[in-house]
Amino acid sequence: MISGIFPGMRVFRSGSFWRCCFFCLILGLLAPFFVSSAEAICKPGLVRRDGRFIPVSWRFGQAGNLAALVARTEKILRLRYLGHSSFLLNGPRGGSILTDPYWAKVTNPYPDAVSVSNFHETHSQTGPYEKKTRIFYGATPPGRPVTIDKLIKGIRIFSFPQVAGATSSPYVVNTIFIFQTGGICIAHLGNARFGPSEGQIRALGKIHVLLLPIDGSLTIPHEIGAKIVKRIGPNIVIPMHFAGPELSAQFALALKVEGLGRMKIAKSPDLILSLKTLPPPTLFVVMPPASDVP
Repeated sequence: MISGIFPGMRVFRSGSFWRCCFFCLILGLLAPFFVSSAEAICKPGLVRRDGRFIPVSWRFGQAGNLAALVARTEKILRLRYLGHSSFLLNGPRGGSILTDPYWAKVTNPYPDAVSVSNFHETHSQTGPYEKKTRIFYGATPPGRPVTIDKLIKGIRIFSFPQVAGATSSPYVVNTIFIFQTGGICIAHLGNARFGPSEGQIRALGKIHVLLLPIDGSLTIPHEIGAKIVKRIGPNIVIPMHFAGPELSAQFALALKVEGLGRMKIAKSPDLILSLKTLPPPTLFVVMPPASDVP
């Protein structure tokens, strides 16, 4: 048998009932800011940690600063730019994913997974990694979509196909990959010729880091790319799939037209993120590749 006064009655008798109701009302009003819709993959805004909602932080890193940063925070992840559309993501639990392998030095050790957004030779140099690690292709060679939703050592990976052609026979021309780890969501747009659909953008939820191709001819035009950045609203956008400072400068101008004028030229190919404070949307960050590549 359960005896005693029900907690709710004690609150009512103590005169705190209306304060409790007011508190619940405030929580209800703020809930949409903390939790996205059930369909969204990446939660918006803040990250839940130890029962608290806290923002996400970032900093540019040199290799020598990494150990000191680890000592000050529980979770960090590193994004290393290898060239073209290839990045190496190292998660806070030790997992690693290589995107769109390019003609760059083979990573050592091998990554835990490789993602391939399309079969162009500049995005799919998977030879050194075959039978060494898991390779996730966004589509089959005939162009049929492949559904990907996997957890790799604390890194969750999703795929969103971009299709062209007739509705009855769609053809996947590119796959958007989303990587979610440590409360941070990174969107890799691969070789996108057009932006995500409105439905895909809603499904993405909050994107903290957007990796966007900006060559302006074979991929998304600069004006459209800048509008996509404004629509998605990432904290950081990093250009890829381009060569030379002229293209990054042109894209920076397109961003300014959309009211996004903040820009940083990074000296390091490494971007280190941790669970503190991200820059407010949106900072355009141009990163040098980690090594000389064709």
